[in-house]
Amino acid sequence: MKKQSLSAKKRGLRSSSSTAGLKADLKDKSRWVRLEVLNAAAKSGKAHLGGTYSCVELLVALYYGKILRYKTNNLNWENRDRFILSKGHACTALYAIFLDLGIISKEMYSSYGENGGLGGQLETWINGVDFNTGSIGHSVGVAAGIALAAKKNGENYRAYTIIGDSEPFEGSIWESVIFASDYKLNNLVVIIDRNRLMVTDVIDDEGLYKNFKEKMMSFGWNIFEINGHDFGEILGTFGKIELSKKPVVVIANTIKGKGVSFMENNLRWHNAALSEEELRAARKEIIEG
Repeated sequence: MKKQSLSAKKRGLRSSSSTAGLKADLKDKSRWVRLEVLNAAAKSGKAHLGGTYSCVELLVALYYGKILRYKTNNLNWENRDRFILSKGHACTALYAIFLDLGIISKEMYSSYGENGGLGGQLETWINGVDFNTGSIGHSVGVAAGIALAAKKNGENYRAYTIIGDSEPFEGSIWESVIFASDYKLNNLVVIIDRNRLMVTDVIDDEGLYKNFKEKMMSFGWNIFEINGHDFGEILGTFGKIELSKKPVVVIANTIKGKGVSFMENNLRWHNAALSEEELRAARKEIIEG
């Protein structure tokens, strides 16, 4: 499938003539997104900073790294790739990206957390947003349906979704995994944000995640494992995915709260509010990071 990508300028990046330049741009953009999320959390008193910060690089790579195919001047373009952020509580990062790309206005963006404004789960009335969540475990099935529709209609777009690593505990995920394999949906990509922390507990490598790769392969999926904060690994892996003849799952090993030391791997920051002192410290770390 030939990719049709927007120019770097239209994606809000400096013109990068090399892979190193692109990675540097993406790193700068990730820092900016984290600051925007922090400011939105401070202003509204609401946010899920831990789980949002764990997937910042993944979102930045998708939207600015020439992975997702979309047009900011035609958000309902029929051949666009579809993307579902299943961990919808991380929407503040996506709102910042939408602001940067001109998908939402500054006025709308500033309404986050206000009565009648942008909410704490992704808003489906935003152009280009195809689905949101709340009850987890459904996005893989929805994305599989989208991928199947593309094939039946002879279209070449892909369906991508980022899910939290607690979602595979849901039975609906495994029903969708079987469905995608049966229909050979090689245009379906599931990214697991493997930050190893759910709301109240650790998700270790036992139980569900014991022999996880073998489980997925036994269902007929291709599987990749990457550092979800390393743009070199992210971009390199998604280049390989284009050649897959099977549905793909990417285990992105991440850190909940990434970028702010006192938030990293700390359960409290699933949805904690910032004190003034914590806000200053977090802002300093992100800027200097």
